[in-house]
Amino acid sequence: MTTRTEASVTRATEPSLEVGLICADRDGNRIRIDRIDRDVRKLSYHFLNDELRVQEGIQERSIEEFLAEAWYMAGVGKSL
Repeated sequence: MTTRTEASVTRATEPSLEVGLICADRDGNRIRIDRIDRDVRKLSYHFLNDELRVQEGIQERSIEEFLAEAWYMAGVGKSL
């Protein structure tokens, strides 16, 4: 039996947000964070297709709105 020492998928939190981070929602929609401006509390991101290529134009949200949408991220070395 293996022991789990770290979660494979966790909910994104403000300290974990960084440019290039790929997150997914409960429906499996994936995004990549493109820009974070902590001074004005905004971030921008693109939705990704199954091949992790840009699917739609840039979306911009406040950091608070983004976190309220419940995005999840994979642990180090894990995939979504």
